[in-house]
Amino acid sequence: MRPGTTILALAALLTGATATLCAQRLEHRHLVALQLGVWNQVNDVRTDIGIGGISTSVGNSGFLGAVSYGYGLSEGLALRVTAGGMAADVQTAIDGSGIATQTAAVAQIMVGMRYYFPHATYGEPVRPYVGAGVGTFIGSQVASQVGTSVSSSARTEPAMGGELGAGVDILLGRHFVTSVGGAYVLMTNFNQPIGGSDNYSGPQLRLGFGYLFGT
Repeated sequence: MRPGTTILALAALLTGATATLCAQRLEHRHLVALQLGVWNQVNDVRTDIGIGGISTSVGNSGFLGAVSYGYGLSEGLALRVTAGGMAADVQTAIDGSGIATQTAAVAQIMVGMRYYFPHATYGEPVRPYVGAGVGTFIGSQVASQVGTSVSSSARTEPAMGGELGAGVDILLGRHFVTSVGGAYVLMTNFNQPIGGSDNYSGPQLRLGFGYLFGT
């Protein structure tokens, strides 16, 4: 089953289970959550065998993960800080001179707000929202060469970006919450490509599980 299909199936099950939940509040409560998701690029593996040797490339996996902190400023507005990342690229080349490996990843840190609507859902277990955030992306790439000698190098590339999204938070009892949502992420280009790409803008689908502190 494709990752996006799996997340949608879990979301449908969780939404159906909310029929028996009681009302809950978010104002002045703290949230710590784990997010898993998929994004617009899919796995790409290539193996080339030529005169120079063997070259294998594993492209963008399509999976992402993050941790987030939230605070309910009111029943209709919440602060959200998220830090996460994705594996961007892994390349291995084998030839007469040795083995060369390159690994790349992209991390993102976002600060944003969620607006819950409509007013009639305030205090209810199912809370639709729209959200926006701004932040920074940090691309990192590490290369190593093993042969007659051993060498390695590393570099990082910063970029700015933001996101617009929508989804639903589902309160499972007093302290547990899950969320299903999507967002479109926009970012500026890296000065030099990371993992074969200088820009990772695109849509993301996310599923989150969190714990609410306070009453």
